[in-house]
Amino acid sequence: MTVARRLVGALVFLTGVVWLGQGLQLIQGSSMTGSTFWAIMGAVCVAAGLFLLGWPWRQPRERSEPPQP
Repeated sequence: MTVARRLVGALVFLTGVVWLGQGLQLIQGSSMTGSTFWAIMGAVCVAAGLFLLGWPWRQPRERSEPPQP
């Protein structure tokens, strides 16, 4: 499950970077270029991707202690 979250997080992050770049006119050649909507959606996707990439690292692992005799 952690690997799936990392893959989805990376894809969402990269998609957000492209959308943000197009919305801010850093990437030319698309109908999305210069659109405020895509700049905002890109920023949201970048934040969501970073959240998904960081989330699995913060989960505490369960300790397996040997049974007491």
